[in-house]
Amino acid sequence: MNPAEFYSAKREDLYFPCKNAAFFPLGRPATDAALCAELSRIAYCQNENNFAFDQERIKQTLASVGLTVRAFVESSKCELNHGFHCFLAVRESGNAEERLAVIAFRGTNKDDPTNLFADGDALFESWEKGGEVHRGFKHALAELRGRLDALRPGIDCRILFTGHSLGAALATLLAGAWKRPTDRRDALFTFGSPRVGNPQFVATLAGLAGERYVDCCDGVTLVPPEMLGYRHFGHAHYIARNRRVIVAPGTATLLADKFAAVVQYALMYGWRPGNVTVRDLADHAPINYVMAVGSNPP
Repeated sequence: MNPAEFYSAKREDLYFPCKNAAFFPLGRPATDAALCAELSRIAYCQNENNFAFDQERIKQTLASVGLTVRAFVESSKCELNHGFHCFLAVRESGNAEERLAVIAFRGTNKDDPTNLFADGDALFESWEKGGEVHRGFKHALAELRGRLDALRPGIDCRILFTGHSLGAALATLLAGAWKRPTDRRDALFTFGSPRVGNPQFVATLAGLAGERYVDCCDGVTLVPPEMLGYRHFGHAHYIARNRRVIVAPGTATLLADKFAAVVQYALMYGWRPGNVTVRDLADHAPINYVMAVGSNPP
């Protein structure tokens, strides 16, 4: 199959993104966005008997593209099958522009009740930089924040913040908290992100570079709803049903493409054994972001 046309409807790819994954299927990422899309998927790698990171697999995988894991940061109770997770990886070779650090957060694990509770705790709380944010996301980041802040002084290069789903929300919060007013090289790349805060919070992110990717009908990107006061940061990089990326598409384009995508999915995928029944969930699978972003260089 042409990589630019790749699409997976498999339940395994949605619920267990790393179970049988072949990472970097398109080779060494050509862009920061492609690199972050894959690191967001790699962040789901866990041990078989608990939710703690499969550290050796992650280290070996990242080494293949010239990255070194500097730290794994996880909730203290992750070995008891709940908590939140991220890692810091660095590229230390090359010139100043080539050196970078990436902080990648894991998204929701459907078997982790603390993840599900965090996702659903959508009341607003005040944010340190201004505005209000999703209480569940704020408290989830707080479990990791002390150790992350301790790592910050040792990062002397540009930083990419990234994550998928819940991980995208946590990456957004940390990017806002660590935002350096005099450094425009840091960037936020999110994939399948829910809304994180109100308009006043979004305003605090002004000037932060990055890209927010939305895969066609991905239902996670529609919550919490705008009617509750939530807004997204930045223009959407919309992945159409033909797997091409459209920046900030108009409403008419979105509605027409999503309608055609739902019909296409029902006819081609939804009824097959082993597949997700609806496109709103299937489009959330990390592999679909990896392949689309990696196949659409700027």
